Amino acid sequence: MQISLNYRFLVMLAAILAFASVILSMALSLLLWLPHEQLPLWGQQSVAMHLYVFSFVSGFMLGWFSTRATRWALRSGKVQPLHWHLKSQTLIDRLPSKTFNRAFMFALAGFSIAAILVLLLELLELHYIPFADFQLLSGMYSICFSIAITAMAVYRALGDSIVGHSKV
Repeated sequence: MQISLNYRFLVMLAAILAFASVILSMALSLLLWLPHEQLPLWGQQSVAMHLYVFSFVSGFMLGWFSTRATRWALRSGKVQPLHWHLKSQTLIDRLPSKTFNRAFMFALAGFSIAAILVLLLELLELHYIPFADFQLLSGMYSICFSIAITAMAVYRALGDSIVGHSKV
């Protein structure tokens, strides 16, 4: 059984962006905390601050890049547009049509997801996290986060009208 063009594009883009996201997350954590063995959950240089900033910036960049890549793929015929009216069924369909505004919404979603993770860490009473455990947590979080944002951005961009966005 052959996978459709849209699913193949989504899997390829999600894999590339997840790999880039995990590399970026690992590099940032190594640069910020390599000599430390224990990382505090709260504070100016903490796990919480890293997750909030990383999720906000990464959500924006992933939303921006995924939307632009999907629109390019639609124009070049690498994927097929989804045909539905955008006053439709899902919350994803209600995301803004402009790329910057949509990317900003994904950044806010990233901040919210990070807040949930920090809340869960607080509920587990993890006030200090060993560096190796944080590396694992950060890597898994960045993979899952990037796949989720990419899937939402691609799904929404496949429903965009590319006629209004093409350069004449």
